[in-house]
Amino acid sequence: MPIISVIIPCYNTEKYLSETLDSVINQTLKDIEIICIDDGSTDNTPKILKKYARQDKRIKIITQKNSGVIAARNNAIATAKSEYIYPLDSDDIIAPDCLEKLYAAMIAGQGDIITCRVVMFSENGRGELSLPKPTKSNMVIHNCMVNAALFRKKDFDETGGYDPAFNATIEDYDLWMNFMFKHNKKAYRVPEILFYYRVKGRKESRNAQGASKYRELRKYMKKKYPEMRKYAVIKWAKKISRMIIKIEPNCIKIFGIPVWTRK
Repeated sequence: MPIISVIIPCYNTEKYLSETLDSVINQTLKDIEIICIDDGSTDNTPKILKKYARQDKRIKIITQKNSGVIAARNNAIATAKSEYIYPLDSDDIIAPDCLEKLYAAMIAGQGDIITCRVVMFSENGRGELSLPKPTKSNMVIHNCMVNAALFRKKDFDETGGYDPAFNATIEDYDLWMNFMFKHNKKAYRVPEILFYYRVKGRKESRNAQGASKYRELRKYMKKKYPEMRKYAVIKWAKKISRMIIKIEPNCIKIFGIPVWTRK
């Protein structure tokens, strides 16, 4: 049985798919299965998948009528044979030792969702994506992780999977919130750059196209996870307290007025 099932939903990504697949098949962790689910592509994506499947027996191809990324991911994960799941979009890239290092962190007990540092890249350049530590208090403000992270299949099954309500965008954000708030799972970020997120133009980017739905989905998320309000209040209370009370090496100030000074 393979250690990790890499889940790659594919829809009309012939331009980037080979680069993504190359980054997966060349992983230092070899004991993996690669499940590529073609979501009704109308370009050369199916041909590329078949070519790679002939070259690497670890690649399994599933086809479905165009139903969206959530149905594709859920359907592919349902067929996975591994204990661990790693979802990856068909235009992104992972470092050669990505899966090995995420798996090492997982079995060391550092978290239930293992992510890493991220570089965003496009035709115009690249740069690291600055993301806060993926804690509950930070996650209620905004998503602190990308859609690619390692987790246990049994934990995913307990969440019910990706919620179809988020088919337009931020489905990964909802999944992480489900893990953390409904199932009390811990996220951990490996302190290395192992994931490369491709930034595309609006016509190609699903997230850009779904941006208008973001506010509506955030409202739904707050109803789905009532604890968000409590953690948001705690976070803002701490921020305000730091603004009011300033502790320096030799002085404590409240509203800028010294109330204690080391003599």
